[in-house]
Amino acid sequence: MRIFYIILALFMLYGCANKKQYLLINQNITHSTKKFNKSIGIKNIDLPQYLLSKNIPMLEKNSEIIYLKNKEWATYLDIYLTNRIVATLQKRLNSPNIYRYPQNSSTKPDIILNIVIHKFIADKNSVTLDASWDNTLFSIKIPINSKDEIVDAMNRAFSALEDKLILDLENR
Repeated sequence: MRIFYIILALFMLYGCANKKQYLLINQNITHSTKKFNKSIGIKNIDLPQYLLSKNIPMLEKNSEIIYLKNKEWATYLDIYLTNRIVATLQKRLNSPNIYRYPQNSSTKPDIILNIVIHKFIADKNSVTLDASWDNTLFSIKIPINSKDEIVDAMNRAFSALEDKLILDLENR
């Protein structure tokens, strides 16, 4: 009987340890030669409830959300995605005056961005990202062929959001 419990404990230990962890990493950040002269404060990104855990969600039939087995985010997305946007904007707009707001600021920035992600989830055919900031609505759908493509498609969708955000800021 002891051997059974030892085997069960080992199975549970190794079963939990085999989860793959993922980050959404923007690998194609190009630096701008033109300097953006306004300061920008980025508030924490608002995410749907299903993105507030480390589990990677997927939309099943009948609007049911499931979470992928043995796959999870390496960190919580609300803080991570906010920091990613700050870093991407700093590099692509060539400005150190872009920061999390109000955490890292004693002065009010010229622009305060409140980014709300309304939907960021995969179904069996695509990843959908719907978001808004100021008076801008953003929506993109990235096709996928399997569950193995979900994280990459989510990364491409978020990169597209960053591109649109930068275009919006450059036109102010």
